[in-house]
Amino acid sequence: MPRPRGPEYEKNLLKRIRQKERKLELDKDGIYREIPGNTQKNDPVNPGKVNEKLLTLAKSFLGTVDSPGVAGKYSKTPVYTWEQSQMMADGVRLRPVWRIDYSMLKQATYGTSIISAIHTIRIDDLIRFATVSRKEGIWFVMEDEAEKISPEIESLMKTCGDFFKLMGDRVAGWSERDHLYPVFEMMLRDTLSVDGIALYIVKNHFGKPIEMKYLDPTTIFPVDVDKGYLGDRSIRYVQIVDNNVVETFGPDELIWTHKNHLSDIQLRGWGFSPLEAVMLDLIGVINSLKYNRDRFTRQPPPGFLSVMGDLSQDSIEALEIQWREMVSGLDDSHGIPIMSSSAGEIKWTPLNLANDMLFKDFMQWLVSFVLMGHGMDQAELGLRLLGSQTLAEANQSDKIKGSMTRAKKSLLTYFESVFNKVKLYFPEYDAFRVSFSGKDPEDEKEKLAKMKDEVMHFRTIDEVRVAQDLPTLGKVMADMYGEDPETTKKAGALILNPTFMQHMMGVNQPSMDQYPEEESEENIPNDDSYPFDEDLEFEEE
Repeated sequence: MPRPRGPEYEKNLLKRIRQKERKLELDKDGIYREIPGNTQKNDPVNPGKVNEKLLTLAKSFLGTVDSPGVAGKYSKTPVYTWEQSQMMADGVRLRPVWRIDYSMLKQATYGTSIISAIHTIRIDDLIRFATVSRKEGIWFVMEDEAEKISPEIESLMKTCGDFFKLMGDRVAGWSERDHLYPVFEMMLRDTLSVDGIALYIVKNHFGKPIEMKYLDPTTIFPVDVDKGYLGDRSIRYVQIVDNNVVETFGPDELIWTHKNHLSDIQLRGWGFSPLEAVMLDLIGVINSLKYNRDRFTRQPPPGFLSVMGDLSQDSIEALEIQWREMVSGLDDSHGIPIMSSSAGEIKWTPLNLANDMLFKDFMQWLVSFVLMGHGMDQAELGLRLLGSQTLAEANQSDKIKGSMTRAKKSLLTYFESVFNKVKLYFPEYDAFRVSFSGKDPEDEKEKLAKMKDEVMHFRTIDEVRVAQDLPTLGKVMADMYGEDPETTKKAGALILNPTFMQHMMGVNQPSMDQYPEEESEENIPNDDSYPFDEDLEFEEE
């Protein structure tokens, strides 16, 4: 039988209702304070359903913008060392000091597994183009696409290809220099890490290029055109090693270029590699985390106790004293908040988060972010991050193929421009330009399906065979089966289309005019002139 209502029932009921409607929030001082009302009705966003990755990206953007590393550095004058200030006074244009140093970019390239794996995959995919070949590698096309390649132009193309293959002519020491294969690999790695390529053009006494040397692009710095280096305006580039100028170059002696060109005055002229872009954004993430350091330095309470029942203030204070005596210590002691509740039990609600799980999720996001910055799909590294594949998601092989094709075209097109700049030193090669062959390799099944479609609509069998460097069908029949070449020479002149074949049969069918006219009836001899005895009887055998 339920307990009868006491005289204070209505008062206690209103008190319990007010306690249910109370909400607490953690203020900037780490203290839980009450906020009136129930805000869940006014808040259209359910925090439990918000994508955690989107929250992290938003936090990264906020930290990048509102951090000393961005807002602070852009508002202050960069600080250079004494050696750097002296070089700037001599006319050398140095890389802005606020940007990530070249040594840090190289260290990230060589010392981190994820960056090294990304660059290795890109190099392994593109290193097969480090050769001179018509099918896959460096080759040439005419500047005027309508112009045909003459034997003289063909010979010049081979000569230019040999120059690129050996990185110069066969002069003294040609076998000891870096040839195309190692230079191509260094170009790929430097483009991905520091976005820079430096080629030193060595000329003979007649001013003709005889050799190309690949230099470390991080040691090359331009010179102020108006001031020159030490007053010498003929010097356009200097090479600096350990804060010392070790070499100078004229305007036509060095090709120093970048893949990514930006108009921003803070970034212009130095390139912007995907690695640097990723590191800058991650610096923003790190800066955003500093706002949460107070949680660890001020040692907020790890949780709170809620007493589900109507306890008096004396009982709560007694329970609090007992809890402090049992739990609190000398170091890192916490004051456990105790909250009253309307049930008959005590529940512990922890506030500490699972650090290992958060670190795992953060690492997965970090890897996916680095892959996104390099334009690479996670399937290329054999990773499966942040969720599983859905039914509507593209096939993994198609995603890998699309990602690699996109990156391959971008890098090879950039390298074409670099080699075409080298070709400008040779006026005899102006009729053609460098173009990598095999940039768009077709799948064998797709290639076969394409040929079948062509031969069914607008190309003959012989045209398709000649395009594949195969003999015509008539020649094959004559050679293998001994058929008459004149009879079988048009055996492959067919389009495998029923309408076309029916039309060709009608065209090739002999017309009626080709046959001799039939004799008229008046030319046929009359039976009357034949002596025939009507009474003659034939004997039966």
